[in-house]
Parts: sequence; C-alpha cells; structure tokens
Amino acid sequence: MKRYSVPLLIAATAASFSTFANDDDSLTVYGRANVSLQSNDYGNGADTEVVSNSSRFGFKGAAELESDLEVFYQIEFGVDLADSDDDKDAVTNRNQVVGLRGNFGEVMIGRYDTFLKDSQGSVDEFKDYEADLKSLFRGENRPDNTLTYYSPSFSNFKLGVTYIASENDNEDDGFSFGLLYGDSKLKKTNYYAALAFDRDVNGYDITQLTGATKFGKTRVGVALQQFETINGANDSDGYLVSAAHPYQNWVFKAQYQAIDDGNDNDASLSVGADYFFSGDTRVYAWYTGRECDIALYSTRGCGATPGVEQDFIAVGIRHDFSW
Repeated sequence: MKRYSVPLLIAATAASFSTFANDDDSLTVYGRANVSLQSNDYGNGADTEVVSNSSRFGFKGAAELESDLEVFYQIEFGVDLADSDDDKDAVTNRNQVVGLRGNFGEVMIGRYDTFLKDSQGSVDEFKDYEADLKSLFRGENRPDNTLTYYSPSFSNFKLGVTYIASENDNEDDGFSFGLLYGDSKLKKTNYYAALAFDRDVNGYDITQLTGATKFGKTRVGVALQQFETINGANDSDGYLVSAAHPYQNWVFKAQYQAIDDGNDNDASLSVGADYFFSGDTRVYAWYTGRECDIALYSTRGCGATPGVEQDFIAVGIRHDFSW
C-alpha cells in the first residue's frame, strides 16, 4: 500500500488547490496514461512485458502579480502503471519549477529539461518508446539545481539558456544554451529550427541542430548531433530523420536514426501508426529494429555489446487528460 500513498497524496493536493485556489490563480491538473504490451528481443530471444511509457501526473498554474508580470509553476511526477518491481520507484520526479514571466521573457528555477532537450520539439516521432531519440543520442537530461531563461520572441527567434549548479566541488557547473526559430508544432510557422549546445552536462559536450517542416500534410523532421565525453576519450556523430502523415483518424510514422564513432555505427529504424478516437485518446502499434556495432558507449539502446540485432514490437493505448 505504501507504493500508492504518494499518488493519492498528489491527487488530494491537486484537488485541494483546485477547490481553494485564489480567484486570480489558474490551475490545470493534467496527466497521461500510456501503457503498451511489448515484445523485446535484445539479440538472445524475445520476451514480453507490459510497459508504462513515461506515464505522468501533475499540476501547473499561474497568477498575475502586477502589470505585465506573472508567477507560474509546474509540479509533475512520473507514474509507473505497469512495473511492480519493489526495487523501482512507482513515482518519480519530472519537471518541477517556479518562475516569473513578463516583457523580459521568462525565468524559472528548480528541476527542468535542459535547453538542448527542450529544443528538440516534436522531431522525435517515437518519443517515450523504445526508439526514443535518447536510445542513441545524448542530451536527454532533466537535472536538479537548474536556472532556466527564455527570451521574448523577436521575429520568431528566441534565445534560451539553462544553468546547472554542480553540488560536487570536483565538477564544473553545466550550461545548455542556444537559439530557436518558429513553432515546434508547426501551427504558427511553416518551419522550426533550433541550434543547441551542452557544455559540461552529465559528462558530455554536445552540439545539436534540429529542424522540422511540412510538405502538404506530411510532417518531416531532422536532427544532427555531435557529442563528446568531457575528457575527450570518446566522440560520435549522429543524425535522425522522421516523418508523419495523417489520414482520416490515422497517423502513420517512420523514423531512422544512426550514430557513427568513425569505425562502427549503431542504427535504428522504426515504423508505426496511431489511431485517434478523439484528441485525447489513441491506440497505436509500432516496430523498431536496431543494429548495434559500437562497444565504446553504454547506450540505453545498444548497451556495451557489439554485433547484435535487436527487435521490438508493441501495441498500446494512450490517454491524455486535464481539468
């Protein structure tokens, strides 16, 4: 029973906020339940499991302080809806910040995605699944002790920086920064582009260029990344290309990703389809095949074992909610 006391406490707290919040405050309680039945073959035979794909719960809101100045907050938790392993936490911390926004832009402090992670926008068509961009790339960081600033938009351009305070005297503070152009969801602009840099973040220096556009109804995205360990021992270059095409209630998706260390490469190919019952509920199926050659990195996708082929198949349901 102890495993579920935290989610119940979160729900009770959110309900209390909703009931007793000041009339000047806005509060949104939101979440996502995303669970699939997944077959995994890491090169030594397939097994089947139920997977909670970054299911989450949280609340966010804002309140006006004075003319053109607003305080905002977000408190979000990851919730594992599938795994009953006592060695794993059923509830984990996600983005949790408080900040101010106004004519100067917005600044927030707490725990939040780095600028580089945030700048990827919607390019990753298989985010939260086995083929998530982080399976081969670096830079998917949500560190503690962050101070983040985003500038106002100037002709669709926006600057951003994340400062990460190190609690270790032997480690340098980290920075994630760069430049954005356009709307990552392609609703307000026809193009989206982002140039982002990580320096001394989670052991890596990273440069990443991301872009997206539409050809008719088809959304196309690309990401280029170069990453290197801070000590200079290992480095790789990689790219990702994705596409999604809607047809009636369906969205058909495909994505290819690869990294190359100069000698070998890891590559991942994914195809899938989502069927939408409404804007908030969908069922889906996808397949990911991955070739693993590089043994220099302990990647989420390939691990340290070279020369294997991996296959993953999943069917699932996702429901987003808010009130």
